[in-house]
Amino acid sequence: MLLERPDPAQIVLQISACNNDGTPKTELELAEVRVYHIANNIEVVDLSWVAATQVASSNVWRYVWEPTALPTGQYSIQFHLRDPSNADFVGLEDLVVQDLAVQADIEFLKKVARGRWKIDTVFNTMVFYDDDGLTPLMTFRLKDANGVPAAINVFERVPE
Repeated sequence: MLLERPDPAQIVLQISACNNDGTPKTELELAEVRVYHIANNIEVVDLSWVAATQVASSNVWRYVWEPTALPTGQYSIQFHLRDPSNADFVGLEDLVVQDLAVQADIEFLKKVARGRWKIDTVFNTMVFYDDDGLTPLMTFRLKDANGVPAAINVFERVPE
């Protein structure tokens, strides 16, 4: 089971099927997944069994889950695969959900830290750009030690 978080509101549950010898298994009769957690020693189903869809003609099956609410905590992902010979495989993986707002903030900070930035000497601003290098993420007005707009000897930055 592979997990991806392309969007903090989505969880991509991805199953890679292989034969016993490790070769890719590209034909399945059934590929399904569910998610649950334990509360007060009781199993609580967060996602009932749903079919995963094969990615092209590969050995990967995927389900994109967009939970309406998924509090932080420990979850279990169970998946069930059945091949044309009726051989079943059931597996279980852990899923730790962190605060989605915190994850979004972290992703934003990563973009700012690794992305392009530019000081505009005409408007005395500093602009931080998105991954494409063109879309502004945030802009700061720059000032010198006396609070006067400046692009050199900058002492302070103020969000716009």
